Amino acid sequence: DTFSTYLNRIESQNNITVMKKTEILEFSGSFPKFLTLINTPDGTKKLTTNAVILATGFQPYNPSSLKQYGYGLLGDVVTSFELERMLKDGHFFRPSNKEKPEIVVFIQCVGSRDCGFNDYCSDFCCNNAVKLAKIIRRSHPDVRVSVFYIDMRTPYEGENEFRDARRLGVHFYRGKPAQVRKDGDSLTVEVEDTLENDLVFAKASLVVLSIGGVPDPTVNQLSEAMHVDLSDSGFFAVDETMVGTNVEGIFVVGAASGPKDTAYSMVQGSCAAAKVEVLFRTSLNPKVS
Repeated sequence: DTFSTYLNRIESQNNITVMKKTEILEFSGSFPKFLTLINTPDGTKKLTTNAVILATGFQPYNPSSLKQYGYGLLGDVVTSFELERMLKDGHFFRPSNKEKPEIVVFIQCVGSRDCGFNDYCSDFCCNNAVKLAKIIRRSHPDVRVSVFYIDMRTPYEGENEFRDARRLGVHFYRGKPAQVRKDGDSLTVEVEDTLENDLVFAKASLVVLSIGGVPDPTVNQLSEAMHVDLSDSGFFAVDETMVGTNVEGIFVVGAASGPKDTAYSMVQGSCAAAKVEVLFRTSLNPKVS
C-alpha cells in the first residue's frame, strides 16, 4: 500500500534511520542540544539531536459512548473508518447478515463539534464521507445513499467533489440525528431536517458514523517531557507559523496539532523541514544538504 511504499523509500536513504517499536523513556535539554533516552528491541540507547518534529497523528474517536447511535449495540451501525476498510477489501455488506445494503445513511460530526466533549471540527470527515458516498453510488447505483450533516465543510477541490456526489444521486440533509433504533430487519434514523423544518424518520440498512479524531495517547506524556504546550482540545499547540511550538527547536506537523487531511499534513511536513533547515543555517551553520 501507499504507506509501505513510502516507508521503503525512507528506509533506503543512507542519512535516515528508521527505528521501529521504539519508545521515548526520557527527554531533556534545549536547543541546540536535545538528549533522548529511548527503549528499542535492542535495548536502551541515548540520542543527541538538534531539533525535534512531532508527528504523533491522531486516534479515531470511539463512538461507543454515544448510546443514541447504537454503535456496538446495533450490528449494522459502523464507523466511516470501518466502511473504508470494507470497501478497500472489495466488500460491501451489512455486518448482521452479509447482504448488500439497500439504503446507506451517513451521520456527520460524530465525536466532533459537540460542546459536551469535542467542540472542534475534525476537518477530514466531510470530504471523507463524500468520497465514500461516491464510491458506493458508482459501484452500486441501485443503493440509496443519504448524508445527514450540521454543515458540509468541503473547501477548495472538495466543493467540486460535493457537487459531483449530488449529481451521482447522493442525498444531503441538514440536521443532526437524535437517535438510531432497530426497526425490524432494518434501522430507523430520527433527525430534524433543519432546512425543511421537518422531523424525518429515515430508513436505513446500514448506518455509517463519520467519526472525528482525538489526540494520540502519547501526547500528554510527550508534552510533559518536552514542555510543549497543549491546546484546549488536547493536541499540541502551535504558533502563527502553524508548525512552531513554545519550545525553540521543537516543531509539530500533521494531526499532532489537530485533525486534518493528508494534503495539509504533507504541506506542514515540508514547512517544518524548511523551518528546521533555516534554524540550523542561522543558529548552527552546519552543512545542510
